[in-house]
Amino acid sequence: MRASGPTPQLRGQLLLARIDYLREAHGEAAMAAVLARLTENERQDLAQVSRDGWYHFGLLVSLDRAIAAVIAPGDPKIFERLGEASARHRTEWLGPHVSLVSPHSFLSRVAEEHSRFHTFGRAAYRRLGFGAAELAFSEYPQLDESYCLSARGYIKGSVETLTGGAASVEERECQRRGDPACVFSIRWGARHDL
Repeated sequence: MRASGPTPQLRGQLLLARIDYLREAHGEAAMAAVLARLTENERQDLAQVSRDGWYHFGLLVSLDRAIAAVIAPGDPKIFERLGEASARHRTEWLGPHVSLVSPHSFLSRVAEEHSRFHTFGRAAYRRLGFGAAELAFSEYPQLDESYCLSARGYIKGSVETLTGGAASVEERECQRRGDPACVFSIRWGARHDL
């Protein structure tokens, strides 16, 4: 059941993708070091996180920042890598059929299903050509650079997993800079200079 009230929340699935990445790529020692950087309440929430539960948006931001501090201090690219790991987590169920899914279909579902994973904001998808699209997120009550960077990594990782090739993702507009939406321009395939 979706949490009510003004507090922005998101599904536990997003937190579990980060935890899985941390454990698989960096081990239990890194996990312990990350947990040590969080508050007691945050540690308790993560200890009982469920895939379909709702959790405060700030918990994801705290977790991402703690992961960055432990495994990649001073490297802002870590947030994109966390997003890419979440993309692998989301697309792994496709298994050997991954190449049969169109990036356009997948990205349009990201927009359509936004409210399944977030109690806040809106998402819109626009196809711009055979290998080009735009994904926009708006009306976010809380903003954090780490979330924008991980969204960029998630989009890039998803498209690259689906196509087996390179993709470019540029955040052309950002709510943190006063724009009405965070707009990601996405391109993939041999027809584009990536």
